[in-house]
Amino acid sequence: MRARMFVFAVCVVAAASSAYAHGPQLQITVDNSKIVTRQLRVDPPYSDSLSAPKSVYVIPVIENGGVWYSKPNNEIDPISMMPAFPSGPGLAYGYDQADGGDRVLEALSILSVTFTDGLKLWNGAAFADAGATELKGFRGANPTISTPAANFATTSDSGPFDSVSLAAISATYTAESHGSLRWALLGDGSSPTSASPDGVYLLSLQLSSTQNGLAPSDPYYFVLHKNAAPADIAAAVDSLGFASGLVQMVPEPLAWMLSLIGMAGIPFVARRRRHG
Repeated sequence: MRARMFVFAVCVVAAASSAYAHGPQLQITVDNSKIVTRQLRVDPPYSDSLSAPKSVYVIPVIENGGVWYSKPNNEIDPISMMPAFPSGPGLAYGYDQADGGDRVLEALSILSVTFTDGLKLWNGAAFADAGATELKGFRGANPTISTPAANFATTSDSGPFDSVSLAAISATYTAESHGSLRWALLGDGSSPTSASPDGVYLLSLQLSSTQNGLAPSDPYYFVLHKNAAPADIAAAVDSLGFASGLVQMVPEPLAWMLSLIGMAGIPFVARRRRHG
C-alpha cells in the first residue's frame, strides 16, 4: 500500500512538473499594427491578464553543465533535481485569443528576434564591447548545434546582425501559444563551454514578423548579470535611461528589487529619464 502511495505521489509531482514545463516567455501583443513587448512571465499562464509594456529585462546568467545561460526561472525539477527550465525567455504571442475572436497573427507568418548591436559589457562607467565574448540565441536544447541556420543567432561586433526565428504561426494558435528560446554566453566567441568574464552584459534586440503591415517592436534589452554586484547591476540599468516602469527585474522578490533600486547613491526611481 505504501509503495503504491509513493508511486502515486511521484506521478502527481511529475504531472505537475510537466504541466508547467514551458517556462519563461515574454508576453507580446499587437497594438495598432505594431508588435509590443510586455512583461516576462516566468511560468504559465501567459495570457491570464494583459501586462504592462516593458523595454528592459534584468535577468541572471547561471551555469548549467558548463554553459552559462540566461535564467529567468531557476526552478529545480523535483524528479530529476536538474533545472526545470534551462534558459529563456521565449515569446508568448496568443493574448489576442484570451477571449476568443479573430486572430491578429496570420497563419504561417514568422516571428524573429534580431540583434540590433553587438554584445556589450559594463566597465563600471558605461557599456563597452564585450571583447571575445559573444552570445548565442537558439531554439532547441543543445547550444553547440549550429544548424539549421534559422534556429540560432550569434551576436557580432558589426552588422548585418543575426536573427533567430520561431516556428511558423499556426492557423489555430491559442491563448497560451508560445515559442521557446534559449540564450547562452560564448566566452571565446564560438564555444558555449568556454570561460566568459563575470559582469553585466547588454543584449540589444528587436522583434519583427513576416506579416505584411505589421511593424516591428521598439528596441528592447536584456541586462544579463553573471556573478555581478547589485550596485553594478543597478548602475548599468540606470545608464540606459529608461523609466523604472519599463524595467523588469527577474526574478522579482521585493528584497531583490530593493537591493537594486537606489544602490550606491543611484537615484534609480527619482532621476529624470531620457525615455518614458
